Amino acid sequence: MDVEFPELNPDAVYRKILFDEYTGHTCIGCPEGHVILEQMQAQFGDTLVAVGIHANWFAEPESGLFSYDFRNPTGEQLYNDFHITNNPQAIVNRSSVPLDKPEWVASVQAADRTRYAAIQIINQYNESTKNLKINTRTTMLEDYGQATQLSLLLVEDNIIKPQKFSDHVDTFYVHNHVLRAGINGNYGEFITPDGILEKDHEYLYGYSLDFSEKDWNPDNCSIIAILLDQQNKKVLQVEKTKVK
Repeated sequence: MDVEFPELNPDAVYRKILFDEYTGHTCIGCPEGHVILEQMQAQFGDTLVAVGIHANWFAEPESGLFSYDFRNPTGEQLYNDFHITNNPQAIVNRSSVPLDKPEWVASVQAADRTRYAAIQIINQYNESTKNLKINTRTTMLEDYGQATQLSLLLVEDNIIKPQKFSDHVDTFYVHNHVLRAGINGNYGEFITPDGILEKDHEYLYGYSLDFSEKDWNPDNCSIIAILLDQQNKKVLQVEKTKVK
């Protein structure tokens, strides 16, 4: 790995919360959910890492205005695995039941704040080849005796596509934190042979992602790295860094 990570100050590390928002461009209740999430992001700052997952029937393309397909295999798998029943709903740290809008703020406030690990990300985007090299360093701050995986997601902001409301269609709607891809599988990979990470140890992991022949705009994209329990999918830490 040809990058040098900055020195980590464990005292400056804090637990971040993953917020999976299940949404869709023909879901008339979803714009209200987007507003609530924007308010939550203002309230919680960078301690809240949001992923907008366009999945299932409200995300299905239609002829005409809604012909764009936001869906991807990882989003569809997460929708099914976490038993989402409607849009908008959300899952906090992959450890909650599907939550309706009135439950979102309280669920984030009640989330576990144990600092199990720190994740650092350095992205290297090559303009000529349109290839992204993702470099991560995971440092364990507490003991965790179960097998873990590191999941990498690509999300994109500022996608201008139509969105249905109850009484109109906004043809220039701004879709943010949209899940574009599960980069290394739906739930990631082991970064040690058995997935066990030891306290006070550092673990390097890298991956390459090809942007060519995609309509992703790297200027608006970010990488999200999620350390999760391999069995129950509980999120132990999450980090987000811009591609460029």
